Amino acid sequence: MNSGNSLLSEKDKIKIKNLISSRNLSEIIKILEKVKTSHANTAKTKDKRFVIREIVREIIDSGKDTGKDYFQTGLFFCRRKEDNAKEIGISLIWRGYKQNPGKVKEFLLKTADDQNWEVREYAGSAFADTLFYNREFYKDLIEWTKHPTENVRRAVVFSALGMRDEKNLNKAFRILRSLMNDRSIYVRKNLGPFILGSYFGNKFPEETTAFLHNCLNDRDLYVRWNVIMSFNNSFGKKYPGKAFEILKYFYDDENLVVIRAMRSTLKFLRRHHRKVTDEFIKKYYKDKFNLAELNL
Repeated sequence: MNSGNSLLSEKDKIKIKNLISSRNLSEIIKILEKVKTSHANTAKTKDKRFVIREIVREIIDSGKDTGKDYFQTGLFFCRRKEDNAKEIGISLIWRGYKQNPGKVKEFLLKTADDQNWEVREYAGSAFADTLFYNREFYKDLIEWTKHPTENVRRAVVFSALGMRDEKNLNKAFRILRSLMNDRSIYVRKNLGPFILGSYFGNKFPEETTAFLHNCLNDRDLYVRWNVIMSFNNSFGKKYPGKAFEILKYFYDDENLVVIRAMRSTLKFLRRHHRKVTDEFIKKYYKDKFNLAELNL
């Protein structure tokens, strides 16, 4: 998401607070539309978070039925055409999930498949937040791992973050395992290298390594790609021993997709752990790679 410094003036912020208090929500979007950038055709993330935070504060301070208020306010924004409104709306409506699960799920799906990549980013976060506070949402996510739209399946990958804790880790892994063989590049680049490696691997290195071990018998080339690419990030950098423990199982795989994943991951690991990576290559990959190919 685009971040950086705020483009809202202090005068704008005061006006927005007053508009929230008076529930003149349309005028808030007009202000944000004036400061949107070309990056994603939306306002700065910092400015949208300001609006979301102030609306949440107003709803909490009202002392009314917060769930109902979140739902209705989120619904107002979600129904608008502006991308700023969609992002604010999905960030609010999930908080009112219990008011109308069907309608909230409708907008989660719609936002996850939006044409604007940044709107889809907000949907991914909303998927995870919805799951964290509403465990019954899990069964829908398992179904959506087979959704025909790659954008929705990619949001489901992010939903696993809603169960990134010791108690629910196996359920989170079940979501990810269901998508390990996904053919979509958009899904894959967010699964193995990002969510599974950077997020789960760094927080739960032993459990994540065990999960990857359990995937080794799967001959599906995209499962294997995800396993390999799980170490092409800070997880591999921090735990090179665990990386090589898994990567040695792919030495005889002749598939080009797998070989390219190995080359990319070994190049990354060599940048941070040159000696042990060179030793690994000489032992398992001397016939496929030469060290010159991986020189930076």
